[in-house]
Amino acid sequence: MKYLKKILLFIIIVIFSFVLYVELGGRYILNTIDKRLITWSVRSSNKLPENFNTFYNIVYPNSLLQNSWIFLGNAIINQNSQKKECPCNQMASNIFPRLGYQNKSSFDQFLIARYIEHSYSQKDCLNFNFRNFDFLENRKGIENVSKSLFNKEVKDLQPMEIAEILALYENPVKNNRYRSSERAKNRTEHFYNLYSKNLKR
Repeated sequence: MKYLKKILLFIIIVIFSFVLYVELGGRYILNTIDKRLITWSVRSSNKLPENFNTFYNIVYPNSLLQNSWIFLGNAIINQNSQKKECPCNQMASNIFPRLGYQNKSSFDQFLIARYIEHSYSQKDCLNFNFRNFDFLENRKGIENVSKSLFNKEVKDLQPMEIAEILALYENPVKNNRYRSSERAKNRTEHFYNLYSKNLKR
């Protein structure tokens, strides 16, 4: 019984130390320049309008309310989980190659995601992702693709139009209305139907 208590205590200390390292590790593996890059990248990304945030959060349920720990748990349970379900995790993945930090690994990426989440919200990360995504055909950022496709500001987009942008965000080559109209239409309908279905729950 005495040895069992010691083993349990040791396991608890190891788990606590690991969690503490994950929560604080990003501060120490990133240099000042990398931290400034992350700060500048988030602050220079204008906020997305609420109609877009709401649509995204319905298509990917509660994605703007969770964090990388929840995403990791969901990914273990459901192998079909996508980074899009956690904007900050996806932001960490997108910005990772631009950092000066060496010896990069997927675990380090998780540390950086947690570092970002300690300072910014999932909405901030979503802003970064869509403001910096290359939709191809000289349409970098959501404002450019919105004007190109619909001649509208993002705040004026209808649900079906937002669905088409999500389809492009999923794959800007395969889901392009000009290159593959049928596939683009099907993926747009997929996201719109997902939105309608989740909205009724």
